[in-house]
Parts: sequence; C-alpha cells; structure tokens
Amino acid sequence: MDQQQKSREEILAAIKAKADAIRAQRATAVTGEPSPKAAAPSATLETPVSAVNAAGRPAAKPVSPKIRALATVTQGVEIAADKAEDENLRKLLGGLGAYQNPLNPGIWQLDYRYYDEAKRRLTQAGYEIEEDQYGSVPLSKWDPYWGGWSKVEY
Repeated sequence: MDQQQKSREEILAAIKAKADAIRAQRATAVTGEPSPKAAAPSATLETPVSAVNAAGRPAAKPVSPKIRALATVTQGVEIAADKAEDENLRKLLGGLGAYQNPLNPGIWQLDYRYYDEAKRRLTQAGYEIEEDQYGSVPLSKWDPYWGGWSKVEY
C-alpha cells in the first residue's frame, strides 16, 4: 500500500510540475517577461487565426505595402491592394469576413464594423493605408449614421 501511495504522489507531483510550466509559459506570452519559474520563453507574436488561416501562419513581409481603403455607400469598406498581396490579405483579413470582390480583382470587401481591427492588423503587418472617402464623410468617422443610407445630422 505504501508503494501504491508513493507512485500516486509521484504522479500528482509530475502533473503539478507540468501545470506550473504551462502557467509560466502563458504568463510569458501575455506579459512578454519571463516568470522565475518559466522553463523556456515562448513566442509573443500575435497571429490571427481563422478558418482561412487555421494554422495561424504569420503573413509574409509586404511586397507592395501601399493599400487604399475606400468607404462605400453600402456600409462596407473596399480595400484595394496589389494582386501579389492576396495571400497576405487572405491570412490577415479572412477571419474578419473580408472577401475578394468577384468583379474587381485586387479589391477586398469588408464590413465597416471590422475596419478598425483590419486597419490595426494591416498596419502591424507593415502596410501603409491611404484612406479615401465616399462623398464628404472621412473613413475614420464613417459609421452607419454618416455613411450608408440614413442621413442624420450630428
């Protein structure tokens, strides 16, 4: 019975050590600073994961970093980029519901609600975004009341 207790205690000690290592690894990933108990540092790069980029592979460096974003009247944002950037844009924006416009190659459609996150991801990946507006409403202030179909005075 003593031998059985000892093996059980050893097993629990091993499980606790593994859990501590996982906690330390997660703390390193969140804060960027290794905790004293951390065995090995982990990657701190945030990679978007979606059905399109299920493995969370990071996007490559942009070949053509200039992108043009245009607010449309249909509560969407058109993102125009070079054809060589399609794979990177698919990885970066696929989880936000962006899709290629079937009529205009090189143009990606995105709902305006996700534009701020798309802009953050694209800027972080090294793209330079030139914002353009539809009519008199700048893209940075564009929302369903300014753009779209309702005309509400602020």
